Amino acid sequence: MNLMSRLIMAAALLPVSSALFAQQSGVIDYEVTQRIDASRMARFQGGNGEGADVPDVITLQQHFTFNNGIGKLTTDRPDFGGQGFGGRRNQDGDSTRQRRQRPDGPGGEGRPGSGPGGPGGFGPQRGFGGGQLVDLQNKKYETLFSTSVDEKKTYLSEEDYVIAPNAERSDKTKKIAGYTCKKATVKLKDDTYTVWYTTELPFSYSPINGLLPESNGVVLSAESSSRSFTAKKVSLKPVTDTDLSVPADAQKVTPEQLREIRRTEMEKLRKRQQQN
Repeated sequence: MNLMSRLIMAAALLPVSSALFAQQSGVIDYEVTQRIDASRMARFQGGNGEGADVPDVITLQQHFTFNNGIGKLTTDRPDFGGQGFGGRRNQDGDSTRQRRQRPDGPGGEGRPGSGPGGPGGFGPQRGFGGGQLVDLQNKKYETLFSTSVDEKKTYLSEEDYVIAPNAERSDKTKKIAGYTCKKATVKLKDDTYTVWYTTELPFSYSPINGLLPESNGVVLSAESSSRSFTAKKVSLKPVTDTDLSVPADAQKVTPEQLREIRRTEMEKLRKRQQQN
């Protein structure tokens, strides 16, 4: 093969090679809507649950960054004008408006994704730190939770992907963010989700654990009566985010232990707020 032939072949392979490289990293931008229990939020802040200046439904942006087999979920927090998510200063002395984009942290009372803070949630509550990482190679959610009420400690719990055992798949397809998606209906706890997922990305992921209809898909849209996630953009590109690893000092605990630690810390924070 002469030099000219080799150059032509190299030029022909370059776009393919570049595309394969680019697919190993990038960002998925989700638009999320969720119904808010205003009375519950007010009670947490020491009120009686009446007159909370919080909308019934909020819309926010989430970003799933992936690189070299690791992913991280972050949320652009909504600003409620001081009602717990924006405006007021937290225990670290920073305004929540200044720290609106932070990694998502531990979930609600169930597995990741069962409530605000887990995959698909709002992230750490005021006064706490944390993060939601995803081990894409081994298909595990890695939830971090950092305490700060009495002493600072970081805990880590891992949970395997849960593939929806009762997914009802459909032959329907549609394009979302440039990718062909398949339709499925999935029941998760008390909610029924309409899920659209693609198999055109080189990893598996769902903003909520338990919604994947099959093990090699990425959920780009999921909607139930209480919340929805829709991918607005998928950017395959090199990423510079280096905060994609578990802290060396993180203490590993089970998901059940992490939930108990979280409950304890939240109770300490409630008592402290009521005393102020």
